[in-house]
Amino acid sequence: MNLLQMNLLQMSFSGAAFITAVVTIRAVAINKLPKKTFLVLWELVILRLLIPFSIPSMFSIYTLVTHSIFSTILPGTGTDYNIPTMQGLFVTTQGAEQPPTDISSSVSMWFIVWCAGVILIALFFVISYLRCLIEFRTALPVHNLYVEKWLAERPLKRPILVRQSDRITAPLTYGIFRPVILMPKKIDWNNGKQLLYVLSHEYVHIYRYDTVTKLIATLALCIHWFNPFVWVMYILFNRDIELACDESVIRQFGEKSKSAYSLMLINMEATKSGLLPFCNNFSKNAIEERITAIMKTKKITIFSLVLASLIVVGVGTAFTTSAQANNNNPTSEEQEYKTINASENASDHNAIETSGGNVDYGIYEEYGLIYDKNSKCYTYKGNVVRFFNDPVGGASFTNFFTGTVDIEAERDTNDKLIGIRECTKEIYDRHTEKYENSGLKSMPASTSIESGDEKVNVDIIQNYESYGVESGAKTGNMNTLQDYESYGIAYHPEDGHWYYNDQIIGMFIDSEKPIIYFDDSGSIYLSIAENSENGVMEIKEISEAEAQKLLRDNN
Repeated sequence: MNLLQMNLLQMSFSGAAFITAVVTIRAVAINKLPKKTFLVLWELVILRLLIPFSIPSMFSIYTLVTHSIFSTILPGTGTDYNIPTMQGLFVTTQGAEQPPTDISSSVSMWFIVWCAGVILIALFFVISYLRCLIEFRTALPVHNLYVEKWLAERPLKRPILVRQSDRITAPLTYGIFRPVILMPKKIDWNNGKQLLYVLSHEYVHIYRYDTVTKLIATLALCIHWFNPFVWVMYILFNRDIELACDESVIRQFGEKSKSAYSLMLINMEATKSGLLPFCNNFSKNAIEERITAIMKTKKITIFSLVLASLIVVGVGTAFTTSAQANNNNPTSEEQEYKTINASENASDHNAIETSGGNVDYGIYEEYGLIYDKNSKCYTYKGNVVRFFNDPVGGASFTNFFTGTVDIEAERDTNDKLIGIRECTKEIYDRHTEKYENSGLKSMPASTSIESGDEKVNVDIIQNYESYGVESGAKTGNMNTLQDYESYGIAYHPEDGHWYYNDQIIGMFIDSEKPIIYFDDSGSIYLSIAENSENGVMEIKEISEAEAQKLLRDNN
């Protein structure tokens, strides 16, 4: 099973979408479904926020959204949303290569701000708990026959203590391994029914390990403190924990207990901080919502259970999984060409096909590979680099015309980078053999050839030539598209572009000639081929993926 790695922002964005869905369902069905339903949904949200990977699924909401968007934007081209742009794919690193973009400063600043936020939020919760813990430790044991009998009837592997304090106004529970039910000292110890409701409510918290789940929710809040949706989740999750406990008590004692239980809630006159992570309060936080929910509690039916299960499974699957690639995606061979796999076979040394914009050459600086801004070339020990290759790191470039030294990365048996060394002539010749056969080495690196008012950089065209396709630019016949004017292709001298159906042509491929025309201002890709049914040559609009496949087939 393939897993999709996710970074923090992706996790937070997915969590926000999930939270929005749960909040919507909660607003509509809070008093129609068992309250446990919402706890399960919130727990799935928390997992989505904490687990840095997801399982691709055809049932994911992101699969539907992604396919819908790309079907609208690129009709007829499938849903291959992993295709990089044509410009990003075919930019070479020859001679005039630009230095890698330095994003370390922005990343570092974001990381520092995020860490500072995590620390501050965590300190808030820890300090709040420690302050409360100091007060809790002043509590006294409760010596009450009713309480002692109640504890004896409900044994747990974890011993439960009941204590009393004059520093609280509402019952609460804290502790995980040795849970404590802390009661207000002023509570009416002679009111058996009230004591039963209070103790039963707190027992549900202990039995369900609500302290642990609140702690995990607090962890998610600390990590995603910058996301306002997560704060909404945290507040509503705490509310729903109380609602679920209230519902459990009502179901335990029957519908006749609704009024007495609601009255007891009001009489408690409790106050609490909704952000305290390690305690569960019997409080009047959102007291109106709690009483409304209590009075509308209904008997659980098979229909409500089935509906709740469908909602949990459906919403959980839709928002915890990630988008699945369409079945019409290119084959593995085409995908390798499209993404220019950085882990190409080292014996082929075809790393010139690697997009230079996707490689961080900064890792080689300490070993002597330095970028010279004046010449716009990489140098090694004062010499301009003609050929550099690191197939393990997915980095390679050539500078046939001004380079004088050929080098390669040196790695140990564990593929760890340990230096740079000059490579053998055999490796260089193997890498450049196909370019020599095409006559590429005879062309100056700085040559530009005009097409109308448009100048096409030979560096770009050279990359297509590596696939065995000869462009009109290389032959010097940049007016070659005139041969196709009868098919609806027209040249506009006012802007120097070739058009088809009033759109600038980005790429035109004639596999039979072979001829390729490239214009980085264009937006459509065309090919011409013979119709197998009538033998007539026809122009067809194709996608980027299809254009890339045609180039590969021409190799």
